Amino acid sequence: MKKILKLVILFIISMSVYYIYKGTKDSNTIILNIGDELAVGINSFGIDDYSYADYYKLKIESYNNNVEIINNYAEDNLSLKLLQEKLKNTNEIKKDLINSHILFICLGYNDLKYKLSLEENININRLNLIISQIESDYNNVIKEIRKYYKNKIIVIGYYNTNSTDYYLNNGIIKLNRVLQNNKDVVFIDTYNEIKGDYYLSNPGSYYPNNKAYQLIADKIIAKTLEN
Repeated sequence: MKKILKLVILFIISMSVYYIYKGTKDSNTIILNIGDELAVGINSFGIDDYSYADYYKLKIESYNNNVEIINNYAEDNLSLKLLQEKLKNTNEIKKDLINSHILFICLGYNDLKYKLSLEENININRLNLIISQIESDYNNVIKEIRKYYKNKIIVIGYYNTNSTDYYLNNGIIKLNRVLQNNKDVVFIDTYNEIKGDYYLSNPGSYYPNNKAYQLIADKIIAKTLEN
């Protein structure tokens, strides 16, 4: 029964994508992919592989042959602070924002990990302060992006890393709330779905496998249709 339901859902998504893109088959679609290691597509063995943006491109290429991904701002260790600097000081990213049709953003986890690493005596109050600082940086990034980009901003949430670090796990939950609460974005929730050996197949790695990246691409399509 579950297999039948899954096939029905996939069929509905495929048909919906078809009707969205069939009218723009000959037009050029530019996807701007901004973010950290997950935007790069690092897999569970630490190898640069297909990201959710790549799988998204594959899915819509059946209906639009002219799809381009700009990955110039998908970087290992990219943070909100670094992106703010790029937005203020780099004309190229401003041009890419103006010319893009779809924007993916996956940021905040590196900020959280870095700020936690600076804390000698972390507690819940200090964690809340860190989250507040991240929220300010995040909202400033979205505000700056909106000066140049007018379409949907699709923000990818973070999953449960299965870490034994209480404050990191708690921080991810709080970070996701911050990412979701900005009314100017479409938020893709992955926290309760990307978990276990099926998606995190290498116990020693933070990064998920290809199935997880495909799941995110499917969720992006379903969520954007919903919106």
